[in-house]
Amino acid sequence: MKTAKYFFIIFALAFTNIYASSAKPTILPAYKNPTPGEFPILGWYSIPDSASTRQRYNEMREAGFNISFSHFTDNAQISRAAKACRGTGIKIIAGSPQLEASTKESIDSLKQYGEIAGWFLRDEPVVSGFGYLSQFRDSVYAADTTRLVYLNLFPRMVEPKNLGTATYDDYLREFLKQIRLPFISYDMYPVHETGNGEAVLQPMLFTNLESAQRVSREFGVPFWAFCLSTAHTPYPVARAAHLEVEAFSALAYGAQGIQYFTYWQPVSKTWNFYHAPIDKFGKRTDVYYLIRNLNKEIQALAPVFLGAEVISVSHTGKHIPDDTHRLTSLPMPFLTIDSDGPGVLVSHLHNNGKQYLMIVNRDIQNAQKVTLSIGSKKVRQIMPNGTTTKLSTTTPVIEPGRYVLYVWK
Repeated sequence: MKTAKYFFIIFALAFTNIYASSAKPTILPAYKNPTPGEFPILGWYSIPDSASTRQRYNEMREAGFNISFSHFTDNAQISRAAKACRGTGIKIIAGSPQLEASTKESIDSLKQYGEIAGWFLRDEPVVSGFGYLSQFRDSVYAADTTRLVYLNLFPRMVEPKNLGTATYDDYLREFLKQIRLPFISYDMYPVHETGNGEAVLQPMLFTNLESAQRVSREFGVPFWAFCLSTAHTPYPVARAAHLEVEAFSALAYGAQGIQYFTYWQPVSKTWNFYHAPIDKFGKRTDVYYLIRNLNKEIQALAPVFLGAEVISVSHTGKHIPDDTHRLTSLPMPFLTIDSDGPGVLVSHLHNNGKQYLMIVNRDIQNAQKVTLSIGSKKVRQIMPNGTTTKLSTTTPVIEPGRYVLYVWK
């Protein structure tokens, strides 16, 4: 991964005939939550083999993760990780050069481990590589159809011509048509640091969420999104508002998995990774505790978001992000929503017979006061710990990157 590379990508694309059929494929096996009863929360560049102990996986679980993705160099490392995480509540995504070279033999030797949540194919492929990855996918499913098969895609800020398509949406469509995996995963890191050290949120966060939601709905599959938890140029040290606006915006758009890049600080000769949740010495940083708090909140809200249907997502403000929709109507009993800042994200969701309205502050620097007009006393507010309470105000102040959440039947 990763994708300060966004600015330096050099591809030698073999522009072959791109899959042109407009017919949507039947994607089987269908998506199945790899962490039943919990919201999937995955850590990239997770615990290295040298630290693969039960204690370390318990520590990861304490931070609220339930899926670990380490970069294994062989199947023996996968086996050691599966044994180490047993009983901790952590499952692993398994990938190695051996898995790719000898897929059936590798899976046959490893699928005994219930701690394996899925098999990894590739990170950030372009369309010219989809044909090979489709064959790799078929080889994996020929050996095991009970687990997730995982592949992560480029974000929308990469030029479509470098991806091999006319538009970013077409890139997502080609992935689903050719590789036929039952969910979309992509990485987008929207908080950039300016020359004067100020953290700025790029509106592309919402533009990419629009594409992911649009195409995932079109094909009837879910999508997973990312938070950036490890600093590297031009991305700053993660702060609460940065992580929260990424996570809560994704949830408002219907994401069914939240991923972090990274959990453990990667070793790299190319990228200046620093200040990860677990640093290069294996010590917790303040980011570890920010993530622990955020993940606890996400799990508390799992009854709202896990399996939710997004009815609509829109934005308020003088200027709204490209390719998003301006708020023009609200579900009853909400009549009006106004804010005193640059604008908010408004999401209407449905889950298990209940209606939800989520309002996210798009500003990562300043709180926004929101003024609501509600035509019913039956609306209740959902608190960060998942409990519901009577409305105490119709003029909530939403802290940077955070939200308010309402429920009614």
